[in-house]
Amino acid sequence: MNQYFYELSKQAAQAAADRGITNIDPRWIYAQWAHESKDFTSKLFIENKNSGGLTQEENNGDENKQPDGEYWYKIFATYEEYADFFGKYLQGFLDSGVNQATTIVEYITALKLSPSGEYFGDDIDNYITNCEYRYKEAFGEC
Repeated sequence: MNQYFYELSKQAAQAAADRGITNIDPRWIYAQWAHESKDFTSKLFIENKNSGGLTQEENNGDENKQPDGEYWYKIFATYEEYADFFGKYLQGFLDSGVNQATTIVEYITALKLSPSGEYFGDDIDNYITNCEYRYKEAFGEC
């Protein structure tokens, strides 16, 4: 486990809690970020400080164009800025019950099945499997 990014996942969970989403386990966030960023090594993660593939509608350069969508990857100045933004971003999934999740599977399912838009395009079973793997690798059993 990367302690620095685990601390940032705690920061993101606290940012969510500050907005009323008090159930988010920072270990879920850590596992998700590890999956999304290829264990904190992806180009997007290193260059844009964006470990979750978050996007925006505004064009911020061809090199940031989402290859499988119509948006551009957000650029963050620091990993701390990203963590704060991510915690706030989770409010967008209240309509699918992210604030009711009690397991990593429920958390990921809420991110996928939001009526206002899914967080990720990957197959849900694949995404869950990869996040659970990274969770178990870092923290033991889910």
